[in-house]
Amino acid sequence: MKAKFFVIVIVILLLTACGKDQAYEPEDINPEVDVCEVCNMSIASEMYATQLMMKDGEVYKFDDIGCMIEFIEKDQKDGDLAKKYVRDVETGEWVELDKAYHVYDPDIWTPMANGVISFETKERAEDYIKKEGMGELYNYEKLQKHKWGWE
Repeated sequence: MKAKFFVIVIVILLLTACGKDQAYEPEDINPEVDVCEVCNMSIASEMYATQLMMKDGEVYKFDDIGCMIEFIEKDQKDGDLAKKYVRDVETGEWVELDKAYHVYDPDIWTPMANGVISFETKERAEDYIKKEGMGELYNYEKLQKHKWGWE
């Protein structure tokens, strides 16, 4: 009887585990090993790092948001993407790209000179613009319309 109960519990646990969505959590960056998928530069400035999580579990890492966008536009189909992550430039927290707020100015330093930095909240992005006296606030829709390229 105990064996039968044990088998039923195991089956229930296996069935529940199969129904869960994959988490697609960002991986840690190791600046000594990780390189950008697009430009092959070491991801030394971790606060600007971005990541793509593919539905098949593959992870792509980038040193700058511009490299990630270039990779998406040239090499990937949106249907294969599970999650897109950027880092809050002040806290280092990972934020989903479509939930983050961004500040653009050609004079903002980024590893690939794209001038776009990300923040977890709109308020923090606005505070940065006010404090630095430069920059334009982007939400996800506006970021999608941004003209990427070397400034």
